Amino acid sequence: MTIFVFIASLLGAMAFGMPIAFALLVCGVALMFQLDNFDAQIVAQNLVNGADSFPLLAVPFFLLA
Repeated sequence: MTIFVFIASLLGAMAFGMPIAFALLVCGVALMFQLDNFDAQIVAQNLVNGADSFPLLAVPFFLLA
């Protein structure tokens, strides 16, 4: 059932035209609700930690240059 929630929420969010990064965020929140383990602080902390990754930030700056 967990895999069904994962795939359905991911494909559903992408079908609405949501970028893949935000669709994965929606997918994670849907899984947290399904497992009765939702905590907004964990979602926010992972979002900030993902944006703080210097190797991932180097890719858009390389393309901009």
